[in-house]
Amino acid sequence: MLKQLSLDFSKINLNNVNQILTVGGFCHTIRDHGGLIFVDLRSQTDILQCVFDPAANSKAFQIAEKLHSEYVIKVTGKIVARDESLINPNLPSGQIELVAQTIEIISKAAPMPFDIHAETGNLAGEETRLKYRYLDLRRNKLKKMLTTKNNLILSTRNWFAKENFIDVTTPILANPSPEGARDFIVPSRIHPGTFYALPQAPQQFKQLLMVGGFNRYVQIAPCFRDEDPRSDRHPGDFYQIDAEVAWADQEDIFEINQKFACEVLEQFTKLRIPKSDKENGFVRISHADSMNKYGSDKPDLRFDLQWLNVKFLFKNCGFKVFADMCENSEARVQALVIKNHVDKFSRSDLDKIQEIGRANGLPGIAYIQYTSEGAKSPIFKFFGDEAEQEIKKTEIQKELNLQTGDLVLFVANNNSSVVYKSQNQMRLHIAKHLDKVLDGGFIRHGELKFAWIYEFPFFEEEDGKLDFAHNPFGVWQAQEGMTKLETLNQAKETGKLTQMRAIQYDLTLNGYEVLSGGVRNSDATTLMEAFKTIGYTEDEVKTKFKHMMEAYTYAAPPHAGFAWGLDRLFMILTEENNIREVIAFPKNGQAIDAMTGSPTAIDTRSLKELSIKLNLL
Repeated sequence: MLKQLSLDFSKINLNNVNQILTVGGFCHTIRDHGGLIFVDLRSQTDILQCVFDPAANSKAFQIAEKLHSEYVIKVTGKIVARDESLINPNLPSGQIELVAQTIEIISKAAPMPFDIHAETGNLAGEETRLKYRYLDLRRNKLKKMLTTKNNLILSTRNWFAKENFIDVTTPILANPSPEGARDFIVPSRIHPGTFYALPQAPQQFKQLLMVGGFNRYVQIAPCFRDEDPRSDRHPGDFYQIDAEVAWADQEDIFEINQKFACEVLEQFTKLRIPKSDKENGFVRISHADSMNKYGSDKPDLRFDLQWLNVKFLFKNCGFKVFADMCENSEARVQALVIKNHVDKFSRSDLDKIQEIGRANGLPGIAYIQYTSEGAKSPIFKFFGDEAEQEIKKTEIQKELNLQTGDLVLFVANNNSSVVYKSQNQMRLHIAKHLDKVLDGGFIRHGELKFAWIYEFPFFEEEDGKLDFAHNPFGVWQAQEGMTKLETLNQAKETGKLTQMRAIQYDLTLNGYEVLSGGVRNSDATTLMEAFKTIGYTEDEVKTKFKHMMEAYTYAAPPHAGFAWGLDRLFMILTEENNIREVIAFPKNGQAIDAMTGSPTAIDTRSLKELSIKLNLL
């Protein structure tokens, strides 16, 4: 019987007039017009109007009188054309309606805990919607979103297949791996006292596929990381478009992904990649330049605001706070020039920018306003007497090309990370402020603005401890005339390990990281030395990464890889502000599944089977 049901209402049209069809769905709306009852029946994404006329079938009409919103019903009737004045141009089935002959109530619905068809303005709170996510999914917006996401995944698979990638599934029960986040650990019942780890990414397996002789691998891969939730990061599990390519270098990876973005992604969004980026390739920025100019390794380039290094302007000047920092190579003295908009920043607006700096550890910020009355700033008095002030004011104006109408901000600190955080947050705050107050806005909201960030540090040092800055299985740039191993040994001897640059890259989009990858280290000897550099013993490396170390002793082609964060990418394409809006069954901001109640305690019997005894601290 189910095979006879018509569920795709978009395909019911004037060609079906006078046909008898059976349809099934949810009662979307019910309108009793006295002698007639109209039911808008909702299928997965479409609406079909069903008419119950007592003259056509009194029994069906009597049943229809008992219907309530969200009941699931099955209706058989004749398709008829609507009068021209009653056509609904907003529905695919808007030219026809079904005159009911029989009706069956399949399932009755309890009163809804919230208005499941409310629009954005009066939508129920997120926690309520997540608790009843199965009802929230009845909303047309979410249905369209999941349908579009499905189509994106299909197009992605087809595109990579066309490019000769082979889809390979990799294990979910894997081994712990140092990939930057905490692992989720799974105890083994068969081998008491031992544990699997859910993979943070298929990183090791896809590299081993290259050792196995595959040239191009791809997978829509589930990944598991025990990280804190953010608006752009789903806690626990997420999916990525994961790929690896043999005989590839960084340029090959850039070319593949630029082609994918231009040929596939624009189909699933109203946003557009700028013509210059399509023709010339995406913008490329070194990690060091990105931090200096934007205070971030994922800059939003839909607006033109760049910080400048201005140490040279304050060296040996009377403004001692800044002048002293100019002698410290680790300190940062930066300026942001806002052209032509000094009148858009009131004193309270400047105070808000000051608050951002203080919240990030700056004692304050300095600024100069260039108005029709001349240059004004509280810092001028620190430059010396009147003559010295005029000399310094002229120098600043000339070097920064400042004119009437401009505003320039200065930040400085001996701790570069404090400056970077302030730079990034101030830049974003200013852009949003100008976007509100300027006619025509300031941010180019219709763009997909990609940027490659490359030359990341290979090692980083925090609290005196050396660690990998990114993927431990990556490779670093060799000094000219030296091998990678010789470059590593020289960096050890000279104390410049944190200056080594990885052949590692991220692709950013509108202020988010959407792709990360790198060229891999396929030499077992060099790989061993990298691990030993951060404190691993040779035995520890062989124990933890035996399979990787052994695999590379049997030879492997050079290879490089990448992974797109699928959910985050889709969030940007659909112009959502929260990643939970594009996931069918997300966890909330506290990493809890409000619908199922997980995570939950486990019973004593199950713990015993796993040979686990809890000792909560």
